[in-house]
Amino acid sequence: MVDIAIVSAIVVIALILFATEKIRVDLVAISLMVVLMIIGLFRESFVTPQEAISGLSNKATVTIGAMFILSAGMLKSGAMSWLSQKLVILGGSSETRIFVVLMVACGFLSAFINNAITIAVFLPISLTIARQYNISPSNLLMPLSFISIVGGTCTLIGTSTNILVSSMSAERGYGEFGMFTVTPLGIIFFAVGFIYLIFIARPMLSRLTGLTRRYRLQDYFTLVKVSKVSTLIGTTPAESHIHEKYGVMIIKIRRGDKKIIFDVPNTVIEAGDTLLVQGTDEGVEHLCFSKGCIVQKDKSPADHLTDGGAVLTEAVISPSSTLVGQTLKRSNFRFKYGAFVLAIRKPKAKDIVRESLVDVKFEVGDTLLLQGEREMITDLARSSDFVITQETELPDLDKPKAVASISIIGMVILLAAFGVMPILASALLGVVLMIFSRCLTMQEAYDSIDWFVIFLLAGVIPLGLSLEKTGATDIIAQGILSGTEQFGPIAVISIFYFVTTIFASIMSHNAAVVILFPIAIAASNKLGLGSPMPFLMAITFAASSSLSTPFGYHTNLMVYGPGGYKFSDYIYTGVPLNIMFWILATLLIPVFWF
Repeated sequence: MVDIAIVSAIVVIALILFATEKIRVDLVAISLMVVLMIIGLFRESFVTPQEAISGLSNKATVTIGAMFILSAGMLKSGAMSWLSQKLVILGGSSETRIFVVLMVACGFLSAFINNAITIAVFLPISLTIARQYNISPSNLLMPLSFISIVGGTCTLIGTSTNILVSSMSAERGYGEFGMFTVTPLGIIFFAVGFIYLIFIARPMLSRLTGLTRRYRLQDYFTLVKVSKVSTLIGTTPAESHIHEKYGVMIIKIRRGDKKIIFDVPNTVIEAGDTLLVQGTDEGVEHLCFSKGCIVQKDKSPADHLTDGGAVLTEAVISPSSTLVGQTLKRSNFRFKYGAFVLAIRKPKAKDIVRESLVDVKFEVGDTLLLQGEREMITDLARSSDFVITQETELPDLDKPKAVASISIIGMVILLAAFGVMPILASALLGVVLMIFSRCLTMQEAYDSIDWFVIFLLAGVIPLGLSLEKTGATDIIAQGILSGTEQFGPIAVISIFYFVTTIFASIMSHNAAVVILFPIAIAASNKLGLGSPMPFLMAITFAASSSLSTPFGYHTNLMVYGPGGYKFSDYIYTGVPLNIMFWILATLLIPVFWF
C-alpha cells in the first residue's frame, strides 16, 4: 500500500503541474522519469532504470518522431503548399464553397500528415483568402484547427495518440492497430464535425478588426521631436540607455525623407529628428522632460509604423520553435530575425502584452506582432521557429522531390495497411528514403522533430508502467467500477471516454492516454471482456478529439492569436462538439469493437 500511495501522490502532483504549466510540461515529464528511476532503486515494485528510460526507445516515440520527419519532407519539397493552393482554387468566390474546400482538404491531409504542419500550410492561405473575400478570419481558423484534429482520428498515423495507444496495446499482448482500425468511427466523427462546423460553429465566432486596431497600437506609440537643445543629440539610443531608464523603445527615426528603421540602436540622433517611440505616457513624458524633446500632436502615430517600406505581420511561435522558454533579450531577437516585436498575444493572458516585452517568455502559440522590411516576412517563413500568418513565397516546387515525397508517404501507408511490415518499420524506411532522395537534409530532419512531444512521452510512459507495477491501476479501476458496473460495460466505457476528454483538455492528450491506458486495461479485465479494444478506442478517440480548450492540441494554440479568439470561444464552440462525439462514441464503439 505504501508504493500505491507514493505513485498516486506522484500522479496527482504531475496532473497539477501538467494542468497549471507553472513548470514546462516536458521538463515535468523528464523529472518524472528521473524521480521514478531513483525510487525504483529502493522499491522493487517501481520501475527499474531500464524501464524508466523505456519511453525514449518505445516504438510509439520512435514512430511519432519518424512521422514528423516524413511530414516535413513533403512540406520542404513544396508538395504540400502546391497541393493546398490547387485545392483552394476550387473554392471560387463563394464563402461557403471556399470554407468547404478548405475543410475537406485540411481534414484529408491531416489523416496522413502531422496536423501542426497541415495548419502551418493552411493558416497563411486561409488568412489571405479572408482578406481577399472579406471573410472574418475567426470564422475560418478555429474550424480549420478542429477539422485537422478530427481528420487525424481517421487513420493510425493521423495523430500521435493513435500511434501511442497502438504501441502500448502491442506491448501488452493485445496487438497493434491496423492502418484503418480507427477509420469507421473516425469518418463518422469527421462527418459530424464537418456539418457542425459549417452550420453551427461559424455563426458563433466573432469578427475581427485590423492589426493596428486589434492590438490598440494607437494607445502605445508616440511621435517625439528632438529639439535643438536636446541632450540626446550626438548620442545613439544604445548609449543613452533610453529603454533601461524610461521604459521607452525607439522604433524608428525619421530624418527628413530618410527613414532609418533597423539600425536604430546605433544611429546617432540629430536635432530635428522625429522618433517613433513605444512606451507609457508617463515614460514618454519623463524622457521628454529629461532629454529636451517635444511630444508631437499626431492623432495616429501608429500609422507611421508602415511607412518607408515597413510592414506589419503576425508570427505564431511554432511547436518546434527554438524560442520556447526564451525572451526577446536572451534570444537577441531583433538582430537574429531583423524584426521588431511590437506586441505579444498570449493564449493564457487576458490582455495583449505591450509593455516590458524584453522579459516575456515565449510559449507555443504566442502570436507576435512584428514590424520590419517586406523581405523579413519571407525570411521568417523559412524558419521553423514561426508560422507566418500572411501568405509568402511558397517553397519552390521541386517536381522530382515532390513526387518522391508523396510516393514515400504512400509507400509507408500501404506497407503498414497491408501488413507487410509494422508501422514503425515502414515509417523508418520512409525516413531513410526521404534523406537519400534529398527531400530533406539530416539537419532538416533533426529540426523537424517536435522534441517537446518526444521528451513528454519519454517521461510519462514510465509513469504508466509504475501505476501497473504497484497495483494502483487495479485499485483505481475497481473504484470506477464500484459505482458504474451495475449499469453494464457500455456505461463504463462512456465514463472512460468522459474522463479522458477532461484530462486531455487540461493537459497533454498523450499524457492523459498514458495515465488512463493501464486503468482501462484493468477495468476491462475486471469486467471479463474478451478484449480491451472497446476501452482502448474510448480513450483513443477522447484524447484525439480534445477541442474545448486552446491547450488540448498545438493546432488550437497556433490559430488562437491570428483568429483573435478568447478562451471562452473554445469552450462555447468546442464543448458542444465534444458532447456530440461522446454520445456517438458511447453508441458506436460497442457496434464496431465489441
